[in-house]
Amino acid sequence: LRNTFHIMGRITIFSIEECNFCRRTKAAFSARGIPYTHINIESHPSKRSDMISLTDRFTVPQIFLNMNHVGGSEEALVMLTKWDKDIANDDNNCLDKTPYDRYIRLVESKPDPNDERLAIPEGEGVIHDMDFNASRTAEIFQMDEKRYTTLEFTKLLVQRMPRDSLTYWGCMYHNVFKGSTGVMALQKIFHLESKEEAVQLGMMLQRKQYIGHVCKDHVFGDNGYYFRLQPFHTPNILNSFRVWCDPVDDKPMHVIHRLGKLWGKIESRHLNEDGMVDHATIRNDDLYWKFEEDVCELQRISLKGMDDTTKMAFVINLYNLMIKHAFCKMGIPATNTNRASFFDGVSINLGGCIFSFNDLEHGILRANTRHPYQLSKPFGSKDPRKRFALKQLDPRVHFALNCGAKSCPPVKKYTTEAIEEELRLAAMAFCEQENNVAIDEENCQLHLSKILYWYMTDFVVSKDDLPQKVVHYLRGDRKEKLSKLLQQGNSTMKFLEYDWSSNDINSITFEKGDLSPKSIFPYSSKCPPQIYDMVQE
Repeated sequence: LRNTFHIMGRITIFSIEECNFCRRTKAAFSARGIPYTHINIESHPSKRSDMISLTDRFTVPQIFLNMNHVGGSEEALVMLTKWDKDIANDDNNCLDKTPYDRYIRLVESKPDPNDERLAIPEGEGVIHDMDFNASRTAEIFQMDEKRYTTLEFTKLLVQRMPRDSLTYWGCMYHNVFKGSTGVMALQKIFHLESKEEAVQLGMMLQRKQYIGHVCKDHVFGDNGYYFRLQPFHTPNILNSFRVWCDPVDDKPMHVIHRLGKLWGKIESRHLNEDGMVDHATIRNDDLYWKFEEDVCELQRISLKGMDDTTKMAFVINLYNLMIKHAFCKMGIPATNTNRASFFDGVSINLGGCIFSFNDLEHGILRANTRHPYQLSKPFGSKDPRKRFALKQLDPRVHFALNCGAKSCPPVKKYTTEAIEEELRLAAMAFCEQENNVAIDEENCQLHLSKILYWYMTDFVVSKDDLPQKVVHYLRGDRKEKLSKLLQQGNSTMKFLEYDWSSNDINSITFEKGDLSPKSIFPYSSKCPPQIYDMVQE
């Protein structure tokens, strides 16, 4: 909670931590010096029902000025913009000099809200703070008087070891160094007296998989063979910063929720005044390096043994989290061609199996169903990953997955225990938004999100059945309006343009071909993005 010690009136914001709309709204208040009280409906689940009963809305954020319900993010931003204009144009007869003055006059000077549903919850809630500084690994490197954790040691190697693009037999190998160059670098970095000591250190690092030969053919030494640090060995795999050899949490849902909290903490430290996430400053944050290491624990977590309910919740959370990581680390695709390459190529090592984002969505969550724009199923009959596909497709997963675009559903946390209710609420929250489902009674038109066009066959057998399916996800007046429109029998259906822009700034642009550790020379000599250059010393 923030700013909860007001004796008089207050602004109350019902929200969740990882919601971009919530962050943007809170950032707008903070930028104007206006305090607010934040009620997290994830850490205090009972407050969700309070919010719904007060607003008749499922979406967050919901904002109150004392007892007055302003609305969601859009309405709050419109209100603040009007305050700014009123003050700039002197339309309020000089009563307020700043937005904060208006807050004092309209909110804080009034009585505190007396509705129990707006009461500030007591206690820590069900989500507790985590120690993000604690290391998940046990190995310590001792170099003379200096002791390094695995993360500190890997970070030092990434920052100080040479990297170049070198050719051999028509191929260009990216982010590599010759053995002889590596020996000199290790000798200099760790102040070793002889080359032999540097060779021994390099061989030890190769055994521990911090360094590897580009084709896994040769042993490190004072030679001309090409070697590469582990973080650059498989650039298409997000969680390959190191090879995980440490103990693994035996509860996969705990792992993914812990990683989600860590990434949420990182993002919260790098928001601009508009609530946009600054990727450049994230890549300079020590916690980003910690995430890079901690997410490698997924290498040892398998979907094998998970029931379908757990698997669905786990993979939805994994997908939504790793999209954010990928946008920051790999870049954001800006064209249809690059988006196809991104979702087919950027991958996660999960229990030793490699899954692209399309594999997670279409292979697992859509029960191995063909992508709308591809000819075959993700997993062929002999693909060992086929056994991880859900047995049945639940179309509501489309209201839970966020691919990073503004038109996507908001990111929420999903649990094994309540996935059915969480998907029900996600579907209703998505469809209650005008920019996803818009009912034009005057022109007898129904405007729907492009998601319902792309994945229409997941919801209904024929296009004519789709409007009635949408009715199932609506409530109240909107449900009645659409039902009435359909009864008239002369309605038409249109699909809204998809907004592929994101809530990020200072991001890398992802391009097709960025994922390969080598290329055919001279036909493609472009080196992939140097994903750690922002933090090189």
